[in-house]
Amino acid sequence: MCQMCAYPNLKIERSYSCFRRTQKRHEAKTKLLQTSNENKLRGEHLEIGRQKEKTLKKMGLGVPALPFTFVAHLLAVAAIVMVLLWNIHFRGGLAWEATNKNLIFNIHPVLMLIGLIIMGGEAIITYKALPLKKEIKKLIHLILHAIALVLGIVGICAAFKNHNESGIANMYSLHSWLGIGVISLYGIQWIFGFVMFFYPGGSETLRSQSIPWHVLFGLIVYVLALGTASLGFLEKLTFLESSAGVAKYGSEALLVNFTAIVTILFGTFVVLSSISSAPGEDDYSPI
Repeated sequence: MCQMCAYPNLKIERSYSCFRRTQKRHEAKTKLLQTSNENKLRGEHLEIGRQKEKTLKKMGLGVPALPFTFVAHLLAVAAIVMVLLWNIHFRGGLAWEATNKNLIFNIHPVLMLIGLIIMGGEAIITYKALPLKKEIKKLIHLILHAIALVLGIVGICAAFKNHNESGIANMYSLHSWLGIGVISLYGIQWIFGFVMFFYPGGSETLRSQSIPWHVLFGLIVYVLALGTASLGFLEKLTFLESSAGVAKYGSEALLVNFTAIVTILFGTFVVLSSISSAPGEDDYSPI
């Protein structure tokens, strides 16, 4: 009888031992490959974060945003108080249904200023004014822009309602043309931001590449909104001076002009805040 036949258990044990060694080598190679892939993926994420940080730094002023945001908040409060004072005290108040159709129109400047300009501006500086996690700031940014968009749409509807019930033509002025254009671009910008950065969300690489364009396009739309608002103040005041007997140097005219100036200053500090350094952002997290 041969030796291997005499010791069958020894043959089985050797085969099993060889199998276990092969299995362990395979597991070690698999673990090493997984670790390598994880390190590679982590390195890619860090590189994307660095590239995003470099891009944002190139777009920025290199100065802290906090002083700009503080001034912007103060100007926002002042602008809201002034536009309400104008339309409630001097223009008689606000109403969606009224025999005095001017009360319907008064809703327009109030909601456009508080909505597109103030809420829109506050949404823009959310990333620079709040030392919170980026996901929380992103949600606040999204909600404030949504509120601004809704208020802007209602404000435009108020202007159309006033014109239709008063027998006034629609869409005849540069202010109205720009207004429709701005609200349309604002809506497109919001939808793009929702789909790209919130739900369902693009890939991290695509989001990182889209950030500069999203910021740039948002600022362009916001500056257009400021210009449209300024034209609106001018158009309304000119109409009041020519047809409603408002004195050119009277208190109402001065209030309207100063409201426009404060609005422009608010927008200026919003833009300065958006291109300045933000406090306390978590490193390399996607927008």
